[in-house]
Amino acid sequence: MSYDTLIANAGRLRILTALAVENRQEFVNLRKMTCLTDGNLSAHARRLQGGGLIDIEKSFREGKPVTTFHLNETGRRRLTEHAQALLAAVSGVALREPVPVDASADDEWVD
Repeated sequence: MSYDTLIANAGRLRILTALAVENRQEFVNLRKMTCLTDGNLSAHARRLQGGGLIDIEKSFREGKPVTTFHLNETGRRRLTEHAQALLAAVSGVALREPVPVDASADDEWVD
């Protein structure tokens, strides 16, 4: 059974799950929800954005930078497919269609 390696990483899965619950989140709130460090959150968010799963918006509020994250349609679909594959595995039910694997996620990163 193949899994989406971009999503399977624990940090990225935390980000996607938090955004699935509340689609629009600012950096500080998302950091609290995921318990990731600033650097880890930034790095994982860039990977998710590069994979087309989330959108990142940067703006200013009262002269201070504000970063907002959004789970887009592609991200929600791929997270759902990943979750279905996991549920099928634990329930012993075969999936009708294979879960697509993001070939670009097979890089030299070690998680």
